[in-house]
Amino acid sequence: SIDGVHGTAFVLGMQTPSHISRTCKFPPEADITVLSWNILAPTWANPLRYAHVNPAILSWERRHQAIIDELSQSASDIVCLQEVEFSLFDEDLFPALVSLGYYGVIQKDSKRSVDHPAGNATFWLDDKFRLEHEHSRSRTLTTLLLDASGRGVAVVNCHLEGAPREAVTRVKQLQSTLRQTAPLRHQALIVTGDFNCDLRSSASAAYLAFGAVPVGVQEWGIDVPPAVSDVPPHGYSLASAYGADLCDEFSFTVRGTSVWFLDQMWYSPSSLQAMATRSTFRHAEHRCAVMQHGLPSATDPSDHLPIAAAFRWVCDMPPDLISGDDALAGSAPAPTSDPAKEAEELLAACPLSDVHRAEWLRVSKLPLQKKQKPSPEEVAELKELQRQKELLLADVSEEARSILV
Repeated sequence: SIDGVHGTAFVLGMQTPSHISRTCKFPPEADITVLSWNILAPTWANPLRYAHVNPAILSWERRHQAIIDELSQSASDIVCLQEVEFSLFDEDLFPALVSLGYYGVIQKDSKRSVDHPAGNATFWLDDKFRLEHEHSRSRTLTTLLLDASGRGVAVVNCHLEGAPREAVTRVKQLQSTLRQTAPLRHQALIVTGDFNCDLRSSASAAYLAFGAVPVGVQEWGIDVPPAVSDVPPHGYSLASAYGADLCDEFSFTVRGTSVWFLDQMWYSPSSLQAMATRSTFRHAEHRCAVMQHGLPSATDPSDHLPIAAAFRWVCDMPPDLISGDDALAGSAPAPTSDPAKEAEELLAACPLSDVHRAEWLRVSKLPLQKKQKPSPEEVAELKELQRQKELLLADVSEEARSILV
């Protein structure tokens, strides 16, 4: 459901799917099974952020094997991963998943650099689907997969903007991706990934459920900015695989004290029936352990838990979802965001003392003023600022730290 001041709207499909344990197999009659998981890139597995975790648990060597084991046990037809480091896709994940019968692609991100070391990666069982088309945007990877009957499934793998106050930006990212996907010939659509906003009350969930964001929707406890109404509709009919009745479920936490369902999975109910959703937990004791000790852990290699669902086609050959002139012809490109303004607004909303705020501004300033190789003195100054920044992050609240990093 999507909650707001004007009540609750249900976003489930026509028939409520069954809900199975994370260790259970999907129904054998399912045509398509999909798993989505933010696997926590090593770049961001910072011991300061995860001070409650034994550093050995954060090592990629240990987490990598646990991730592969989970994917092997799930045996999903389609796997959507977020926070996949580009180098580790080539060296570790792609070879391991090819050995399990998958093929896959990773975002072709023009911003790929030390500042953008990770992206989204989508894998599929090579004997069940073939890749017809792919396109990348800054926050999404779309693949068009054809099955043996020629039916096309467009899979949008998302890792939306993470700043809490950027609800409108997240909706624009969905809109621009769906606008680019609409002209493709496809009979089904699945939109999944890390939305960085809660399924139960957010502008992104409302946008996918209703086609546009109704007045009164709240995100993180505050009203969504009116500018969200300027985002063009997406033109699809979509439903959430996970429903409001799953009140004990969540997909993200750090220390177990605050939990959210940030990872979402949406589908086209005109062509697909959701048969089953998979719990993020193996059993009740597992949930209690996550609540008590947080994430990652010895048994959970990320701060996110995987979500997964099983679908079947409603008929042998559904019609195209959107075609020809109906493909969102009137949609306008989303305005370019202003990173400096976004950073300023995010810092203003961060729960910091005046002393901490001033210190953060000081240690965040780069001393380099020219485009050339830094001198040894400048390198030493950079390292000292980084050391002071890490000390500051260790001294602020968890909420402030999650925003600053």
